[in-house]
Amino acid sequence: MKLVRFATVALCLFLSANAFGQTQTTKDDETNKVWIFTDKERDSMQIWFYNRATAMGLSDEIREEYYNIILYHSFKMARLDDKDKGFTPTEIRTKFDALLAKQHSEVKAILNEEQFGLYLKKYDLLLKSVFERNGWE
Repeated sequence: MKLVRFATVALCLFLSANAFGQTQTTKDDETNKVWIFTDKERDSMQIWFYNRATAMGLSDEIREEYYNIILYHSFKMARLDDKDKGFTPTEIRTKFDALLAKQHSEVKAILNEEQFGLYLKKYDLLLKSVFERNGWE
């Protein structure tokens, strides 16, 4: 049963990520794409989301809202270094931090204190490789 739920969540994450990106793209758009998160990190986020939501005992309604917040902000973060945006590394980091703070704020609004503490603890571990790879502290 857990495997079915995991597969469903993973499929939803994949489809939703594609839905966020479903705009008419040209070859120029495709060559401008650069992802802050690697494929492995995106996969880890999917597994992380499922495990954390389950461990926190979130209701279906809160789980969906939680998922939407994380998906929305992760997508925005992941596209900050697209070539066509022309952001400097400092601007990317500043915008990344702002999106992360907004995500934390929105997640905090829907979770209780204990759940939010678990979210912060585990999400910080997930972001560690992103920060290391980009030379961020």
